[in-house]
Amino acid sequence: MREFEEARRNYQQALAIYIEFGDRYSQADTYHCLGALAEAEENYPEARVHLQTALEIYVEYKDEYWGAIARKVLERLPE
Repeated sequence: MREFEEARRNYQQALAIYIEFGDRYSQADTYHCLGALAEAEENYPEARVHLQTALEIYVEYKDEYWGAIARKVLERLPE
């Protein structure tokens, strides 16, 4: 069962908490999840925004592994 709205609410709630507490790296993970969710819904502009934000944080933290994954997903998204 695909409960996209509930998942989105949960991710957005988690993101708000991470922002409030200044947990920047966890924000990247949550943006990545929001991007994957948007991709699953075929909302590619939203997916691109979230994944790009995640990528920027991964670069900031020099996380090459997750940065490469985010780049691959961004490259495969339709325009």
